[in-house]
Amino acid sequence: MDPASMAHGLRIQLASYNAGEQFDALPLPNLTEWLIPTVSESRQSGYATTPRPPSSVSPAMERGPREAPDLYAVAFQEFSPLPKSLAGRAGTMASRMDQEIRRTVRLHQSVVRDDHMYDPLELGGGPENYICVGQIVHAGLVLYVYACERPSTSLSSYPRRSVAQRVKEVRTAFVGTGIASLMGNKGAVGVRVTLASLVQGGQDEVFTFVCAHLAAHDHQVARRNCEWRQIVQRLVFDPTSVQPLPVLQEQLYGTQPSTSAQVQPAEPLDHHAYSMYDTHHLFVLGDLNYRLATGVSGAVNMQGQPLEPLDRQTVWSIARSLDAGRFASLLPYDQLVLEHAAGRTCQGLHVPDLSRYALLPTYKYKANGEMLQMSRKRLPGWPDRLLWASSDATRGSSAIVCELYRSLLRYTASDHKPITAIVQLPPQIDARSAFLRVPFPMDPHWRRWRTIGVVLDRMVGYLWSFLLLFGHGHLSLALLELALLGVLSWYWLQGRWL
Repeated sequence: MDPASMAHGLRIQLASYNAGEQFDALPLPNLTEWLIPTVSESRQSGYATTPRPPSSVSPAMERGPREAPDLYAVAFQEFSPLPKSLAGRAGTMASRMDQEIRRTVRLHQSVVRDDHMYDPLELGGGPENYICVGQIVHAGLVLYVYACERPSTSLSSYPRRSVAQRVKEVRTAFVGTGIASLMGNKGAVGVRVTLASLVQGGQDEVFTFVCAHLAAHDHQVARRNCEWRQIVQRLVFDPTSVQPLPVLQEQLYGTQPSTSAQVQPAEPLDHHAYSMYDTHHLFVLGDLNYRLATGVSGAVNMQGQPLEPLDRQTVWSIARSLDAGRFASLLPYDQLVLEHAAGRTCQGLHVPDLSRYALLPTYKYKANGEMLQMSRKRLPGWPDRLLWASSDATRGSSAIVCELYRSLLRYTASDHKPITAIVQLPPQIDARSAFLRVPFPMDPHWRRWRTIGVVLDRMVGYLWSFLLLFGHGHLSLALLELALLGVLSWYWLQGRWL
């Protein structure tokens, strides 16, 4: 393969949204601004909204729109009401969301152009075809991973295999860390994708995507750190979790007659079990729930300098201003930054400096309120995060370059705001690259704990759902009716019925 065709590494879009259990009660939102955040991109970004002529060599300010990503990872927390989620009945809604995501990203190229047209065919114009290579649903956590069926052409006119054509293996995993450290009200889900090398005889590349939801409340820092450790130890991608490889459009329509369009039985590449850190590239998305550290003395920033204690009144004063510059002054007190610097959570992952992106807090807003209407029930903060790590032997963490990192304020159904980022990887991983360093050993009993957690989820979920049905949607009414029924039954059994 000509080296020029490898000048461009894979581009991956990460997207996460704590939906606040709203999707059952409201129509699905328009996902365009979230999944195609460059739709309103300023020319100051270096990207215009008109296509680049085929033979031109344009300066940065005259480039065409951003290309569609090679991979999408879309994560949800609190996807559906908790009773329904624990009972394992979120599958139908997850299928609807999958269809809506693919419908949205299919129009990527026409959406980012101001004339809403596609580029000429010689520039790779036309709708995008994304295949869902991995999907996992556990309780209120949902994670989708999509691969583009068309090779990237933005930096090279040389043909090459698309990322969808390179998929060799997909594994999924889930873990509950909620009630009893087992139930699915908190925990993580993951998708592990192995891609064939771009070069003949090159090293396969492993991508692991993890959607996590950790314990809530400002004071539960130690609990969040503990849940993170449990996720690392018990989120295991074993051979039995291998998913069937996707059927590509070219197979369905016969452009590759020798390839069967039937879904083949899933066969693992090997029979090893892997942790989330057994990967070349790791991406963590979700509501990690790290808040602002208020009233804490002795805290130090990433440079080791002591921080003055932060009081709640100062936070509320800044919150009322809605000034991104003033909010940036709170970021040194972010619990994730402090705990990560101390090595107590998210070990080895890159935590983006949010002050570079002028992000307003992603939490806590008034659900179904005005766009910037903050709730007085909780302090604002940045619990929703996107983190990543790379094991590239020559570049390390700098191997992944962040093109953009944004929150989408117009989404008001939840008390959280969705976030998204686009990152770019090097063209080919260094042949000497091993997997990431694993911070905690795998729990030898992970399968047992997972089974117990699922049983507890189903028991609680179905009982809760029954009570809501019995109480016409009100749990308190159901409990009152059951208590009254119990009292009447006791009197009847005692022969005191009047």
